[in-house]
Amino acid sequence: MLKFTMVLIWIGQNNLNIKKMKRTVLSILTGLLVLFLVGCGGIETKSYDTVEEMVKDAKSQVQIISPDELKAAIESEDAQFYLIDCRESNEFDTSCIKGAINIPRGLIEFKISNEAPKKRQDIYIYCDNGERSALAASILPYLKYSSVYVLESGFDNWQVKYPKLVEHHPQRGGSQTKTAAKPAGGCGG
Repeated sequence: MLKFTMVLIWIGQNNLNIKKMKRTVLSILTGLLVLFLVGCGGIETKSYDTVEEMVKDAKSQVQIISPDELKAAIESEDAQFYLIDCRESNEFDTSCIKGAINIPRGLIEFKISNEAPKKRQDIYIYCDNGERSALAASILPYLKYSSVYVLESGFDNWQVKYPKLVEHHPQRGGSQTKTAAKPAGGCGG
């Protein structure tokens, strides 16, 4: 009889432990589910049928300024900003807005922090027509740049409106840059 009573007590204690264990496991699973839903819910994935749709969406997310507004910023004596040309290097090497820094669109995420380390300073960004620059500008807030402006209609519009503020064959790092040589064929070219 004593053994039977001890077995009943043991079963009762284990039953309480099983209930506690079930509650603990259920609490952990509920917590993990909440973390998963909250953690993944903030990531928005978009898909586009065309590049034009993607550019249109990027333009809706950025601040677009007129050439007159950029000219006023350039001519302001106390303004401190970065002027980024996100065209390809060969485009930049032909001509650019005076004082621009060239960071091609495909490299902007990797080079921007070296070329524009002060993240609270204004960034004015342009390409030839405003499309690549809108795409580039739309990702900069993810890298903690807060004041990013895209030049309306890009460099094409700028050079027509302000030809005296265009630099032809700009110099980089104190030496004149050269246009890339044409491929010669064979290995590496």
